Amino acid sequence: MNAMLSSIKSIIERKSNGTSITSEMLNLEIDYISKTLELMRDAQEISNDAYLDSGSIQGGLTVVSSLIEQKISDAEIDSLMETLNSRAINLEEKYPGLSIILESYRN
Repeated sequence: MNAMLSSIKSIIERKSNGTSITSEMLNLEIDYISKTLELMRDAQEISNDAYLDSGSIQGGLTVVSSLIEQKISDAEIDSLMETLNSRAINLEEKYPGLSIILESYRN
């Protein structure tokens, strides 16, 4: 499973189980994704296109984090998270192996 997809699914599941999602929580994941994608690109483990396309997930999570800080409704945040989930699925299909490499940096 795509690491970004896994992160997004985890956030969606936490919200559906009643756990509050904070902007700080999202910002930690955004930071991880950002730094890791840069390392992967610099190490030529992913193409520049994969790097740029993956940035849309990072950017989307940044928007969600900002909306949480602004106390936007859960319904709107849930909708955005579902959109990001779809994007992450598409990324995994477009760049097979991206997930394994991204997740390998987590440890």
